[in-house]
Amino acid sequence: MTSQIPDTFLYEGEEYELVGLSGEGLVIPQDYGMQPQMLHTACYRGFYSTYEITNEGLFLTQMVIGEVEGGHKPIQGIMPEIPPGDKYGYPTYQGLKLLTPFTGRIRLGKDLIRDFYIHMGYQKGSAFETLLDFSFEAGRVVSVQDISTENATKRGAFKERFETGEVTQSIEAAFSLDMDVE
Repeated sequence: MTSQIPDTFLYEGEEYELVGLSGEGLVIPQDYGMQPQMLHTACYRGFYSTYEITNEGLFLTQMVIGEVEGGHKPIQGIMPEIPPGDKYGYPTYQGLKLLTPFTGRIRLGKDLIRDFYIHMGYQKGSAFETLLDFSFEAGRVVSVQDISTENATKRGAFKERFETGEVTQSIEAAFSLDMDVE
């Protein structure tokens, strides 16, 4: 199994990884009638996205989608292109500004501590120096909480439990974005 490419979130000029999710409404290719195929072992779901969080809300700005049976379809009237110089050559929807109707909570991590990296699934919050929790209602930011200090007390906990076999159903837990899996 391989570590998965996470969705990226831009917030206040910084780049964060999605490490936890509780809610509904993030944009997926199926919303546009596309069924993506696995890109490679680091992207089993067949796509990954970039979002931007602003005072106006949560916006999808880019989506990379691999092979799609029946071909790619437009998102906001935009068709994907292969970016110049892209070494992988995956179709990418660029220049999007799609307000995302997400309602729920999102946990984002920044500054991965390499010692706590797990080469399977998605990285957990306890592997990051900076950890933020966002609450959204229909794509609008309701609250932002910096939980980095609290998270420091859990630093590396998931990796330790994972490596010693203490995590029940380890593979499922590694691939989970459940906010309670830590």
